[in-house]
Amino acid sequence: MQAEENAAKSKFRVAVEDYKAALAMDPDHTLYNVQLHLGLCKTLVKLGRGKEAISTCTEALSIDEELVEALSQRGEAKLLTEDWEGAVEDLKEAAQKSPQDMAIREALMKAERQLKLSKRKDWYKILGISKTASAADIKRAYKRLALQWHPDKNVENREEAENMFREIASAYEVLSDEDKRVRYDRGEDLEEMGMGGGGGGGFDPFGGGGGQQYTFHHGGGFPGGFQFNFG
Repeated sequence: MQAEENAAKSKFRVAVEDYKAALAMDPDHTLYNVQLHLGLCKTLVKLGRGKEAISTCTEALSIDEELVEALSQRGEAKLLTEDWEGAVEDLKEAAQKSPQDMAIREALMKAERQLKLSKRKDWYKILGISKTASAADIKRAYKRLALQWHPDKNVENREEAENMFREIASAYEVLSDEDKRVRYDRGEDLEEMGMGGGGGGGFDPFGGGGGQQYTFHHGGGFPGGFQFNFG
């Protein structure tokens, strides 16, 4: 088949058009078309066209719901669209149906990792800074937000302020520490490693414990009458 030959030669864009043309020739020939849909899906995944790949893999699965390769390829396509939960669901089912397939297991591990990362807190977003922020940018952002959300300045919404301040302090604890920041940027789980980062063992600015200590004094130094001592 011309489409398969072009795909094998890495002529993926040409192969996509070949697959589409073949599908258009006899739309009702389901036994033949299931393989065309699968081939098209695999090619679209290679091109990074996740949304289209999901659609054609779903077409293949509507014809043969036991087609493991279509299921795993749809999972790969969902990774491209950052549908982490959908990717885990498809790849987990594919792994159950084909437990010896290492490629599926590796893809599943990747999807599970991405899903976990998607649920962790974005410390950069909490401090309102970019991922390329300098150490000085991080410190400035922390000071500004800590002043804004200090509980003593938010008497009427003290509980919210304390929660926000904990988030801000946890973000600063990770991003101001070069080693922790590098590990965080790599996607490592700092909580599991016992390195703080907002979990049960992280820094609590009100309750002491590990991490950096911050004290607040009335009497000037920063707008609002607060002074930060970093020690």
